[in-house]
Amino acid sequence: MDEEHIIYGDELKVPVPNVSVGIQLHNALKQNKDVPILIDTFTGDRISSKTLLNTASRLGNSLKNFGLTNQDIIGVCSENNLHFFDPVLAALFAGITLTTFSSQYTERELTYIANLSQPSVIFCSVETVSTVLKIEAQLKRVPKIIIINHEEDYKGCQCVKNFISENISKTFDVDAYEPVPVNIKDDVATILYSSGTTGFPKGVMITHLNISTVFAIYMDGRYGLQRSPCIAFVPFYHTYGLFLVLRKFIFVSYVLIMKKFVTHIYLQAIQDYNIEELQVVPSVAQLLAKTDLLNNYDMSSVKSISCAGAPLSKHIEELLQKRLKVDNVRQRYGMTETTVGFMGHKVNKRYPSGTCGDVFPSVSVKVVDLETGKALGSMKTGEICCRGNVVMKGYLNNSEATNEMIDIDGWLHTGDIGFYDSNKTFFVVDRIKDLIKCKGFQVAPVELEALLLNHSKIADAGVIGIPDERYGEIPLAFIVKVQGENLSEKEVENFVAGKVAPYKRLRGGVKFVPQIPRNPSGKILRRMLRNEVNKFKSNL
Repeated sequence: MDEEHIIYGDELKVPVPNVSVGIQLHNALKQNKDVPILIDTFTGDRISSKTLLNTASRLGNSLKNFGLTNQDIIGVCSENNLHFFDPVLAALFAGITLTTFSSQYTERELTYIANLSQPSVIFCSVETVSTVLKIEAQLKRVPKIIIINHEEDYKGCQCVKNFISENISKTFDVDAYEPVPVNIKDDVATILYSSGTTGFPKGVMITHLNISTVFAIYMDGRYGLQRSPCIAFVPFYHTYGLFLVLRKFIFVSYVLIMKKFVTHIYLQAIQDYNIEELQVVPSVAQLLAKTDLLNNYDMSSVKSISCAGAPLSKHIEELLQKRLKVDNVRQRYGMTETTVGFMGHKVNKRYPSGTCGDVFPSVSVKVVDLETGKALGSMKTGEICCRGNVVMKGYLNNSEATNEMIDIDGWLHTGDIGFYDSNKTFFVVDRIKDLIKCKGFQVAPVELEALLLNHSKIADAGVIGIPDERYGEIPLAFIVKVQGENLSEKEVENFVAGKVAPYKRLRGGVKFVPQIPRNPSGKILRRMLRNEVNKFKSNL
């Protein structure tokens, strides 16, 4: 294989542990004193590291006694709350694969996702259990449903406390408990969801080695203030939110949990807890850059800001630096298929605005020509490809999609277009893939198009993402009406809104057209749809 024009990350300063993620987390929490580690930002309620460790250990033992093995999968379907990580850690301790579901999924979406992974047990919150119960009969595997944030059984489902009481070993000793060993290279720790480069969501299989490599990269110390507390508002079912908190557990730093993002509560928490590093997404970065509320709070504790989930505009980055008086807004780049990220800004290095930084330690990256696949030199634009132990094992039960994403030499093809400069600093400039990124969440146009075609008055539909300063991108639908039918934009928007999570709604609007441009094989020519948007803007 031609090794020319491959950019290699630095060597890791720390070794990648040869033990499971569960063992690493257990050791970190066990060595810590009994101090708060999870704090509810709204209520002030808190859970200590000792309580978290005890509950997760007892639950891990109970799951094994219930009959689950490393061939099983458990799911967590909950909004962010203090008890979300009880089953997360229990699964990792017990060597059972974990999957997570959005608390905002509609019945239709949750049915599709749950039938991909087929969990044996689903842990729900009081807020999400009704949706799970409604789809129970539509699931290929009927799961046991357990409530994580209630002291008593609820709606016919056991609470965690009663499940543990019924299944825990009679001689269980929490101090003697040891997590189950795993094959770190082959055993899947988590299944998260991504649409890859196109299509409906796929289950991304992330191994213990993948996660351990990410832990080691951050233990390296060059890419963030890992021992500082954080405010976690990104949903925990999402790659960003989940691994942010797990990283903090490894460093035994407390986490301020936000059930949802509320500006004044977020700013108050920064002030009250003297938060030094902010982990944000572009929509929050934009808000912080522009809101007048910022003037009412003391932000002097903030030393650095990191942004991930989607590209951040140069304009917002510069505004944010000025308003919060930080030297740099450190952007990171990656995807679910790379366990979180594989590029980022080093702590003590200055970068030009708009860059996603350097290749992480132990990772290799190249930029390839879209036509020939040949690796390109600096300042030449092509597809960004990544290789290393951060790359997923593959898509669950979908070898065809896996082979499309990861080539025979182990290179993961991101579908993103970018380049690197003479300093080997990378810039992402566009996307090959049609995926829309709204507030850091992935929205597949194919999914929305399939939904729209279920409407009796819609003959054809095409969806694209259009830029939006607040959300990053928002979906816009082009609609061909059934001949002779009356159909309004609002009717279409409401039809979609009732069937999808909020970030998938048609916030970009609806445009009626006589036909959807397609190639001879029937594929929608989204480039032509984007041209229609540009023509409309130029005529304003």
